[in-house]
Amino acid sequence: MDEHAPRPRIRTGELISAACALLLAPMMFVLEWYGVVGVPGTRRSGITTAENAWQTLTYTRWVMVVAIVVALGSVCLHITQRSHGAKTDTSIVVATIGTIAAVLLVYRVLIEPPNPSSVVDVKIGAFLGLLAAIGIAIGGIESIREERARRDAVVQRSRPRRRIASRSQAR
Repeated sequence: MDEHAPRPRIRTGELISAACALLLAPMMFVLEWYGVVGVPGTRRSGITTAENAWQTLTYTRWVMVVAIVVALGSVCLHITQRSHGAKTDTSIVVATIGTIAAVLLVYRVLIEPPNPSSVVDVKIGAFLGLLAAIGIAIGGIESIREERARRDAVVQRSRPRRRIASRSQAR
């Protein structure tokens, strides 16, 4: 690669999404999301334990994994792309998947816990995970905004300037 070739520019929105994805990934496994009574497989049903997102959220966890992969993959794609005049715009995909993950987590954390009959309380991990998913969506939306602003700037520079005729030439 030519050492004088410009490096691909990573947008702020992409960095926000990637940072939130890097935070969400370990949160799914390390932090406690729900306090549960009567965990399946135990003999006594009054035992209270805590479970993480991976154990509790059966379908939502896959949407979260896709959001993480897409947000990180977007940054990796733009870092590895050569400056060939075109850049793949992944901001719409990141914003869409991030928004879907955030909406599902809003539903599962704030409105309807995964198993209302056994979930005792929603723990701090769920709220932090929700914030990280919202961050992925916001980063994607910011990236869309930045791409539109860049396109508008390119269009403005490419328009020919009209010369203003002097008064003597106008007559």
